[in-house]
Amino acid sequence: MTTHPAPARDVADFRAFIMQEWETRAPAYAGAWGEVTGAFVPSLLRPLAPLAGRTVLDLATGPGYAAALAVRLGARAWGVDFSHAMIAQARRFVPQASFEVADAQDLPFADETFDAVVSNFGVQHFADPDAVFAEAARVLRPGGCLVFTVWADQDRNTPTRLLETTLARLAACPSPAPEGPAYHQLLGDQALRDTLERAGFKGGTLARALAEVDWVFQDPNALFDSELRGSVRSGAWLRAQPPAVLAQIRAALAAEIQENHRDGARFVLPMAAVVVSAIRP
Repeated sequence: MTTHPAPARDVADFRAFIMQEWETRAPAYAGAWGEVTGAFVPSLLRPLAPLAGRTVLDLATGPGYAAALAVRLGARAWGVDFSHAMIAQARRFVPQASFEVADAQDLPFADETFDAVVSNFGVQHFADPDAVFAEAARVLRPGGCLVFTVWADQDRNTPTRLLETTLARLAACPSPAPEGPAYHQLLGDQALRDTLERAGFKGGTLARALAEVDWVFQDPNALFDSELRGSVRSGAWLRAQPPAVLAQIRAALAAEIQENHRDGARFVLPMAAVVVSAIRP
């Protein structure tokens, strides 16, 4: 296992906050966000095809969605998450895979163990993404591939835009979440290339693809309810609001969705993620 320098205080605070939040939110996550984030897993694994017979490590596995599809595609899959509650769910959901409670910054695996390392929307929850990418490079075999998803910008993610603009307009209290990594900086080509090269990946193998999914639901309160119950970083801002303000935010989001995102008897919110892949030399 790799030893990393002690994190700065704000990074340590963010990590502690995220860990506690995920232990609390894990039971609600699948019902709140599982369908949405799980819909991006085929795009996450597409750069690795064919997967039959290969070894795959799923970082920040959550309930095990990426590990589950990897197994169905013939891979041998492992998953790690620092949330005990998430790992318990993953073990029930994908008994054919192996799961461990572990820190993605300090993986309990020998060097050059895996053919691929993946992470579906884990990057925004890593207190130190550089350390995680370095660990991913360490446990990959030469020629192995790292693939991860990160949310695209707000112009392509209607739920994020609606929530953040509504909170900015109506919130009475600031978010209690410590400042975390600015993961959207990874959307810039040079910043992404520099980050992955520092971690040990070949900059020339960097590839990006846009994956788009429509979130379709029947209840205009679905966005509010999902964020309140199952989200960590943005959900914390919601949960910090007084009840009267929370009711205002809920009503405002529902009204916006009903007015601008109705499709017959249902509502549709476009979402998008950037799928990033790179090869270890």
